[in-house]
Amino acid sequence: MDKVLFNLHDLTLAMTALLCAVLAGLFYLAQRQKHPSTPFLVGFLLAHTLIAWHELSYYGLQFRYTILDASSNLFFIGSFGYLVDGVLLFLFAKTLLYRDFKVGRAQLIHALPVIGYLIYMVTVYYSHSSATKHSMINDFSLTISWHYVTTDLLIKLGRVAYAVGCLLLIARYREQQKETKADLTAVNLTWLHTLVVGFVVVFAGDSLLAAVKIINLFEPIEISVLSDIGVSIYHLTFILLLALLTYTIARGPWVEQIQLPEAGEASSNQADFSSDKGGEVERIEHYMRSEQPYLDSEITIDSLATALAISPKVLSVTLNHHFQMNFYEFINHYRIEDAKRTLVEQPNKAITDIFYDVGFNSKSVFYSFFRKSEGMTPSAYRKKQLSADR
Repeated sequence: MDKVLFNLHDLTLAMTALLCAVLAGLFYLAQRQKHPSTPFLVGFLLAHTLIAWHELSYYGLQFRYTILDASSNLFFIGSFGYLVDGVLLFLFAKTLLYRDFKVGRAQLIHALPVIGYLIYMVTVYYSHSSATKHSMINDFSLTISWHYVTTDLLIKLGRVAYAVGCLLLIARYREQQKETKADLTAVNLTWLHTLVVGFVVVFAGDSLLAAVKIINLFEPIEISVLSDIGVSIYHLTFILLLALLTYTIARGPWVEQIQLPEAGEASSNQADFSSDKGGEVERIEHYMRSEQPYLDSEITIDSLATALAISPKVLSVTLNHHFQMNFYEFINHYRIEDAKRTLVEQPNKAITDIFYDVGFNSKSVFYSFFRKSEGMTPSAYRKKQLSADR
């Protein structure tokens, strides 16, 4: 039974390395017009090729002694993948979402852990004699030392931090889209969010394994526990890469890029809105009541600003500071008010027809806004209002 599990583990690692290498090549070649985020996704895939190689060469008994006979310096090269995959995932997400994000000197800070780890590995492994390195590989003495397992845990926690950072980027992107769009159905980040959440789980699992290894220094743990955690992580990684990254290549990951928020932008906007000098508030309210622009499901802040003959920035600041809403909330607030009137005035009209008529493209978004506004479903609201009128 142990032998079967071991072989399956090796096979998963080998397939992961091959899959990542092939996907990296195919993805790069498939993008005729290279997107700025392409190199980071390719790099992320290649980092996982290195990681799979490291685990396969060091822990796979069918491979480690063959590699050891060739050169002891071939070990631990793949471990550098652990220091760059989280960074590359983060930079991929940021470059994908924000058109004005450029990799410059400020991003060199991400290279510091790699440099530190290189110095560490040279000190504890590569600088030693060939005989000493052979001994370290044969008895696993380096990887069970307190300093190695501690370093390993810090690296794995860093990966989790980068993955969480990706989730925060996605959340911030969606909030910024609400400043300019009233319909977010076209802002489909499900694939990216699922990818990142999946790797949060993988990275957290790796961190758990690293923490268990530290505990093992003080309180010996059954080796099968470590093996089971490791095997589970690699199976999950393989499934994630196979399902999500194949989808990415088939469909294309590109989304509408937006501008990075400027530092101090919120406080600057607050200062700009000292008073309603141009009468924008009254004009906005009058236009919304008389022209009902919210009925257009494709309305954006630019189109509304053009109709009002004001700049999109002034409109955005006015909505945020006078109405206490972003554009997404503001437009959908009017849609909900219109839907409420229709529900009562036309009791036989289907709710599906109503939410389309008032500008919604999504039933789930309509119901979500309605519950948030009224604390009940549209059907319950209609029933309550009609009962009260009798």
